Amino acid sequence: MSKTRNLIIIIVASLLAATMGVLLGFSSYWFNARGNITSKYTVEQISIPYWFNTNGNETTIYNEIVTPIRYGSNANAVGYLTYTPTEIISVQSYDLNTTYDASMYTVSGNQISFAYNNGMPYLQEEWLDNKNVPAQYNDGSLISANYNDGGGTNNGVHVVAENALTRTNYLNVTYKFDNSTQDLGFTPQSFQPENYPNLLKKLNAGQPVKILVFGDSISVGASASAFSGFEPYTPTWFDQIKNFLVAKYYGGDSSKVTIVNPSVGGTTSAWGVKQTLQSAYDKSNYDLVFVGFGMNDGTAQNNPTLFKSNIAQIITEIRAYSPYADYIILGSFTPNPLSIFAGNHSSYISEMQELANSLNNISVEGYKSGCTYISLYEVSMAILNKKQANNNVGDTRYQYMDISANYTNHPNDFMVRLYAGSILSSFIEF
Repeated sequence: MSKTRNLIIIIVASLLAATMGVLLGFSSYWFNARGNITSKYTVEQISIPYWFNTNGNETTIYNEIVTPIRYGSNANAVGYLTYTPTEIISVQSYDLNTTYDASMYTVSGNQISFAYNNGMPYLQEEWLDNKNVPAQYNDGSLISANYNDGGGTNNGVHVVAENALTRTNYLNVTYKFDNSTQDLGFTPQSFQPENYPNLLKKLNAGQPVKILVFGDSISVGASASAFSGFEPYTPTWFDQIKNFLVAKYYGGDSSKVTIVNPSVGGTTSAWGVKQTLQSAYDKSNYDLVFVGFGMNDGTAQNNPTLFKSNIAQIITEIRAYSPYADYIILGSFTPNPLSIFAGNHSSYISEMQELANSLNNISVEGYKSGCTYISLYEVSMAILNKKQANNNVGDTRYQYMDISANYTNHPNDFMVRLYAGSILSSFIEF
């Protein structure tokens, strides 16, 4: 990696960390409010992966995020669904407060388009290039980064935005598609209840469970809208898991599920090892442990073997204090493939799967402690590839906005929901 690339990463990461610090200052408020502000979704809509929402050959996707882009002076803004719909159920605003009449838009194949000035939200291409951004979106949290993608309207400069620019200009589309003629594009997470002997035993007995979430900014909760204080207040992936377990096993008693989260944004697995060995957080008596690093390791192109060693060290150390817990190694979704944050993320997949297999079903005083690898990389890349493959505008760079809240390396509400659903489906039979 060049010195220039390293410098850019450090500068941008520092700016992002500063922004995240501001967000973290308000996070306790949103945590306390989450139980009252998620009524726009049912538990089923928010947490069950769409590939389980099937009836015969029909699969329903709830609130897939689509970012309409207006290129140059084109009359229409266009966006792309992952699959070609057989029925559009609803097209709604980002906050789910407005439903747009079918007369306002056109759907052709997997493309949705509409007149750019008809009142529906869209992004002007140059805004994402941090050029001529309207004042209402330029609130001080826009960061420029040179993605060197050879295109755009501003010499390859693009925004890293956690603000209204990227959060208020997308659509939530609920639709059905024919699963007999369209494949998912990826292999869904398999159901592996045998990897969760202790967790499931306690859940089925109605006993309280304690969960550790430890990792980087995605494990902190970025960029679920509830975490950041935006409608429709979609909970973080781990809060979605808590909500699901509370509803399914505890009759709504949220006190039965405790989550401890010492995660910090911008960190790598090496930091995780240091914190763990120094006992910088509570390591004792967990029933489920998430170890979720990799986004920043991959960006820095850290050696896959070293990354594997770090994750193994973290789990081994925690296991000494929580011997009966079941463990999840959480693989991150893809960063923007055209950004400076793209790295060697895909090289971690086989290493993490091998590690999880080696740490699974470890005998501890007559008990088995499970370990499962759950990766969102393949899911996110498949969705991105399907959208890009059917793009007939000729510019596929901006489809990443459909899975990322900051156009760089944080999942948006749709992707956050797929995090929760993929994790749940590994031990819950939908």
